Order: sequence, then structure tokens, then C-alpha cells
Amino acid sequence: MMVERPWEPADAQNAPLTPEPDSVARPQEKHDYTAQRPPSAKPENVTRAAVIWTFTVVAILVLIALVIFMMQNQVQATVTFLGMQGQMALGIAMLLAAVGGALVVAIVAAVRIIQLRSRAGAAAKRLRN
Repeated sequence: MMVERPWEPADAQNAPLTPEPDSVARPQEKHDYTAQRPPSAKPENVTRAAVIWTFTVVAILVLIALVIFMMQNQVQATVTFLGMQGQMALGIAMLLAAVGGALVVAIVAAVRIIQLRSRAGAAAKRLRN
């Protein structure tokens, strides 16, 4: 009984399982790998100043969105933290929670960067010796 394999051509099912000898090797096809390279994500004429201005504009837009969010969420909310309790605007409370989360992420990232730099320094020192 023959098993159908749709990924193989029909004549490959009856072909012998031995590889072709080197004396009958097929001619190698030449590939132009430079033509297949994806275009660079960064155009040639982008400067650091342009990147800084782009990020500045994005930061200003995010800041405007945060101010609008805080102004629209002025409802007083009860906030409890480590046994302390108080009233605060809901928008401010959520903003403080987001800033706290960003600080945790920044601390974890800084610790990882310090760890990787120390490992890289130790590896470089071993290579020099």
C-alpha cells in the first residue's frame, strides 16, 4: 500500500532512496543575494536631529493626551495603600499607578543592563588574557 504525500511530486514516490553520486551532480545555480536583501528601514537622509524632533513631537502628543485624560477623570476616588487611606482624583491616581509601573520596569531593565555589561566585561577580560 502506497502512502500519498502531497508535498512530494508523483515521481519522487517511486524514486530510489539512494542519493545521487557526485559524478552526476547537478549544476549549481548562482543566486544574487544582494537583490534579495530587504530595503534598509532607515533611509540615508535621516539625521539625529530629525529623530529627536520626531520623538519630541510624539512625547508632546502623549502629554496632551494625559492632560486631557486627567481633566476628564476628576471624580474623587478613595485610595488605600499600605494601611493609609485618602481621597484623590481618579485620573491622578491612575497616572501615579502608571508612573509606578514604569519605574518598576526601568529598574528591572537597569539591573539587566548592568548584569549584561559585567558579563561582557568579564568575557573581554578573559579574551585579553
